[in-house]
Amino acid sequence: DGQWMTLGIFALVEGDETTSDDVFQLAVNPQGVLRGNYHNVKNKDMEPITGSVDKKTQKAAWTIGADKTPVYEAGIANLTKDATPLLVHTADGVRQVSLIRLEQPPQQ
Repeated sequence: DGQWMTLGIFALVEGDETTSDDVFQLAVNPQGVLRGNYHNVKNKDMEPITGSVDKKTQKAAWTIGADKTPVYEAGIANLTKDATPLLVHTADGVRQVSLIRLEQPPQQ
């Protein structure tokens, strides 16, 4: 299905940090399939994101590349805001970080 809605480009920040090497580009289709890219700016790694939106809870969850963990989770409505909490589920437990929307360059 070619009807993808861009959710945006976000930096992942922890606590009071003001910079990040971790960037997520996210999009969703009408069926709730979540796709995008993860980019580690520091080491120039880029990997695909795969996930989905639970239609009942309206929570979006995704992973990076072939990895099964960590699982990143946020409310789909929160991904329309400039900043939102993000839960990171790892084998060691759950921690909360933030996603901060990045400005997109103007279209030429």
